[in-house]
Amino acid sequence: MKPITIKDIAREAGVSTATVSYVINGSRPVKAEKRQRVLNVIAKTDYQPNRVAKSLRTKKTNIIGILVEDIMAFPSSRIINGISQYMELTDYHILLNDLRMMDTLHNQYDQIIHQKDKINKALTLLVYGANVDAVIYVGMFDRDISGIVTDVKKPIVIAYSTSNDEHTCSVTYENETVSEEITKHLFEKGHRRVAVITGLEHTAPAQKRMRGISKAFSEAGIILDKSLIKNGDWERESAYSSMLEIISEQRGSLPTAVLAMNDTMAIGAMDAIRESGLRVPNDISVVGFDNREVSDLVFPRLTTVQIDLEAIGFMAAKVTAQKLSGEGEYANISNVILPSKLIFRDTIADLGSFS
Repeated sequence: MKPITIKDIAREAGVSTATVSYVINGSRPVKAEKRQRVLNVIAKTDYQPNRVAKSLRTKKTNIIGILVEDIMAFPSSRIINGISQYMELTDYHILLNDLRMMDTLHNQYDQIIHQKDKINKALTLLVYGANVDAVIYVGMFDRDISGIVTDVKKPIVIAYSTSNDEHTCSVTYENETVSEEITKHLFEKGHRRVAVITGLEHTAPAQKRMRGISKAFSEAGIILDKSLIKNGDWERESAYSSMLEIISEQRGSLPTAVLAMNDTMAIGAMDAIRESGLRVPNDISVVGFDNREVSDLVFPRLTTVQIDLEAIGFMAAKVTAQKLSGEGEYANISNVILPSKLIFRDTIADLGSFS
């Protein structure tokens, strides 16, 4: 039996061969009605494109490599889910390589420089061994990895981390403005004496979030008491001990709220507040950051900031596809920052309007 060709599909669907190619390859948008007609014919005829012949002809495999620092890290699975959501709309396929860095780095994320050889060995295997068309690098922490990833002359899109390297494009999320917004919300609820538990103070997200918080204090004309700022390390235990210190040191003038720079630390702070005989939010309100799953499971449910990880993955995939096609609004862009969102739950008490 003669194999079905693109010309046969086009004739049956009543479209051009170019339109069939666009639908199969996801290389250009096609009107929904035409796209559906093509897909119906493909399904009816069980058409299978000759990918080997195509890759030899075009020198493309339609495979996107995903190099993830650690698939078990907080952002990774949801970012990869977002990448998959976009790729399902195209003819691209995914090849995943997990570097499993969590056990090595723990929370010393700035030490990634020591993993440079491991990263680039894996990158080389993807690009030259598997012959992927492009690579999406999924970071497990929001930090600058400039100079880490070697230029392989193929598109490299970095998700969640950032890079200033000319051969890369970064897709990440907004820190500073949303930190300013959540601080202003506390002021609107009447909170004037607000404590802050930072992440590792030399890291980019801690610095950006602190800038947003400080800006809100400045614009409201409120002094940020330095004795209420404690440096954590992104882990529960650091916030737990920091909150105990604040309660012990400020017994005569407790803060009415605490901003923790991630949900893990926010929960540590909540534990310390409760164990000190105080209540959340009646005595001290608590705010987190990240909107991790646990933030909706603790009691009271944690008010926090949502990072749309699926959107980061989806956008990283979209940018990658457009860089490969050379068409679209993101084809020549080097940095994409997606907005973050306030998630209001039950851990902020209303003390009355601020005036």
